[in-house]
Amino acid sequence: MFSDLTTWWQALGSVEQWFWATGLISNALFAGYIVAQFAGGHDADVHTDTIDSDAGFTILSLRSLMAFGMFMGYTGVVALRLGAGLFVALLAGAVAGVLAAWLAWRLLRLVLRLQSSGTLDIQNTIGQTGEVHLQIPARMSDTGKVMVEVQGALREMDAISEEEAIPTGQPILVVGVTDDGALIVQPFKPPVPVKLPAMLLAM
Repeated sequence: MFSDLTTWWQALGSVEQWFWATGLISNALFAGYIVAQFAGGHDADVHTDTIDSDAGFTILSLRSLMAFGMFMGYTGVVALRLGAGLFVALLAGAVAGVLAAWLAWRLLRLVLRLQSSGTLDIQNTIGQTGEVHLQIPARMSDTGKVMVEVQGALREMDAISEEEAIPTGQPILVVGVTDDGALIVQPFKPPVPVKLPAMLLAM
């Protein structure tokens, strides 16, 4: 069987080999990723919210890139088999890959919204502390991202600042929630432990 695969591979042109390699490697990575998630036993809330990030599950997140690679590779192979040239095959593969990445991104966002609407009471975030994951612009001009533990799960959520900009890594306190579901946060300074005089400690 291995010799048959070797013969088949060597009979392919270099361009077709590249498309096959792109699709198969992306496919294998995606399969390994899925197995790792099930085998790891991660909490579903932590898993789905933290990967949305892509950071904040952006269209350039890991799963979107794997979807892009799979569809670009296999679409390129199909285009070549239909007699298309290199440029057309690359173009068709790129279009299919971008579409697949976008669909994966949109699908996951939909799943996360449905999950959050059924399990998360966003009001429970008020009074919680966390950390800025993506810088928050000043005066509610745009949203950033914060990591907040709520209902026993660490979640990445949209956040705004009513005053100054809050840089990445800054501890924050959630003080409210907007109608759109974004957290209203402000910088948080953990209390400094009071050091007792050595005389009192010796007593």
